[in-house]
Amino acid sequence: MALRPSPRRALAVVTVTIGLIATLAPAAHARLLDPPARCGPRATASRVAQGGHGRVVEPLRVPRRDPVAKWLARREADGTLEAVRAGVAGTSRVSVPVAFHVITRGPTYREGHVPMEQIEAQIDVLNDSFAGRTGGAKTPFRFELLSVDYTQRPGWFSLGPGTGGERAMKEALRVGGPETLNIYTAKLTQLLLGWATFPWDVDAEPTYDGVVLLYSSLPGGSAAPYNEGDTGTHEVGHWVGLYHTFQGGCAEPGDEVDDTAPEASPAFRCPTGRDTCTGGGPDPIENFMDYTDDACMYAFTPGQSERSVTAWIAYRG
Repeated sequence: MALRPSPRRALAVVTVTIGLIATLAPAAHARLLDPPARCGPRATASRVAQGGHGRVVEPLRVPRRDPVAKWLARREADGTLEAVRAGVAGTSRVSVPVAFHVITRGPTYREGHVPMEQIEAQIDVLNDSFAGRTGGAKTPFRFELLSVDYTQRPGWFSLGPGTGGERAMKEALRVGGPETLNIYTAKLTQLLLGWATFPWDVDAEPTYDGVVLLYSSLPGGSAAPYNEGDTGTHEVGHWVGLYHTFQGGCAEPGDEVDDTAPEASPAFRCPTGRDTCTGGGPDPIENFMDYTDDACMYAFTPGQSERSVTAWIAYRG
């Protein structure tokens, strides 16, 4: 559909805070759309999509030993593991403030200027997905839009993971602490739909923390069939500590979650009945952490909820 961005002033950076509009001075930093892309040296997780051809996707680069498992082992050693487990089980709500950063090349939608209604719809998608309203398990995460800023910067608009542009963008725009979700939208290189950082990296590089999305993947965007907002859900899943469902293939420990069936490779489109690992059950093609079309994915599992809350307590709480 044709999108008509609302008129805006010709300023390099405009920040809209809920209940307040403030103008800032100009600032001084996966899923694939067709062929596979490599994760950059700093992009820890990405969502890719493909155009129907059988292709090999480079595995997600993750630590040799899972940081969440290591953190739990330390809690067991110091005698606090039961208290941690009780805290995870008793967490009914985690409020996540969201700072939305829109990078544009100009004032039109094709130049990245996504309208506010798409940003608000993306927040609705996150809340529906993480609350289990789409059919999956309920998690305690609830997302509240804190601020929106529009930055007209052509040098940042065509953005790649691990680049100087990504670093400069994030250093200029990122707000809040480890509990604040910073989302950046732009036109991404390497045919990527998005990428994200993991929670255990936030202490080492706090300004780098956040999620990057292809601007046209927001709900109502032009990146069909990836335009229902689930790239956002997928990348925020990484941001709270979840791996891809196909992490590690059929071998243990896979994605470190017991109730997601093992999967030998990412699923594309919506291959109902796909089963790539012997004895594990059908592939979890409906899971937000796979690579299927937005219309196919609708669920997190209780195990993913538990892991994400544990990671939150360990690294963001």
